[in-house]
Amino acid sequence: MVNDTERLLSEIECSTGAELAMLVRYNTFPPGPTFIRPLDQLILGGRPHPGQSTMMRGDLIELIGASGSGKTTFITHLIFTTILSSNIPDFLLTPLGGKQLKVTLIIPKSHNLFKIINNIKLSIKNHILNIKPNESEKMINQIIKESLSRLKIYQIKSRFKELALILKKILYNTVNLPRGISSNLENQEELVKKNELDLLIIEGIGDSLYPTRWNEEQKNQNYNHNTFKNNKIIINSDQIGLKQIFDCINQIRKEIGSIIIMSNQGLRASKESKSFFQNNLSYPYPSPWSSSASSLSLNQENFEMYWPLNIQITFSGKTQKGLQYPSETYLSDILQQQLNLKKKESKSNVVEIYECIVRMIGCTTGSVSTKAGGKFRFGINDGILIDISGD
Repeated sequence: MVNDTERLLSEIECSTGAELAMLVRYNTFPPGPTFIRPLDQLILGGRPHPGQSTMMRGDLIELIGASGSGKTTFITHLIFTTILSSNIPDFLLTPLGGKQLKVTLIIPKSHNLFKIINNIKLSIKNHILNIKPNESEKMINQIIKESLSRLKIYQIKSRFKELALILKKILYNTVNLPRGISSNLENQEELVKKNELDLLIIEGIGDSLYPTRWNEEQKNQNYNHNTFKNNKIIINSDQIGLKQIFDCINQIRKEIGSIIIMSNQGLRASKESKSFFQNNLSYPYPSPWSSSASSLSLNQENFEMYWPLNIQITFSGKTQKGLQYPSETYLSDILQQQLNLKKKESKSNVVEIYECIVRMIGCTTGSVSTKAGGKFRFGINDGILIDISGD
């Protein structure tokens, strides 16, 4: 009897609470709001949360709109609020309200990365001075440096192949970390913290090409057989496409718990002026408002393996647009008027107003659940996003 008891006890695995926590592959606490109040209110209307967190782990958010419609400024704002330190390291630990989380940005080489980084630094500095106007330059630079240490950037060519390889690298560095009981728990925790990924942003890779490329891949029966029926088969570089990208995105959402944001220049549904762009992420993320979604979903049997798109934001651009000049106006007059306008704006510190429409998939309440969506606005001044909801 004693031997049986000892045998049963020996088969029970024992570990500490810290070791059990290591079994979880990602942070489970809510990532919080966007800090754009009109947008947060709209999202909470469609997806209420007791902690007022408008973004959820595993969310896939698509940003679509023309060049100059405010997408990059919106992304810069999300990066700034996510990597910002939670407090000022002074005697009182003055709170800053930052999330202090990790962000990875994948951006084409054609984009102005210097401007994005500079705007992030300026946003952090302005935020600190708004909270503590007399803060020293040394402390501000220290907080900026600490915050930027949570940002990892990959600058690549706008090619599906390079994007797929980067996503594979992210998965390898994060998912393949050791989990569970370890004799060296401290080193294991350091590895996990070093490779955490709370927000992944894919900025303008392969603009407007997603539906076309996916259709081409789906129509190639040999490609479908090799890649969909046998995921372990070795493929050559020419076969790397959206299948590999979507597989990686799905795995990052499920196994790492990251929020993924993909921005693209949208394709208009027709030559006529419309409020919305066509949905770029067609299959396996068909939009319920897209009339052509069913025609793109050629392999419905694979639909269940992908988590759906959660939020789609259409950037309509500036609300104030210039009137057409008379036909008899000379070019020199137009250029002079534009120059005078720029001088006036620089002196008066004008805030440009941008309008967006947000729609959510999988919710039944609020304006975001409808085809019309919910409208919200934000301001931009010198490349910095400004919440104008209180104005």
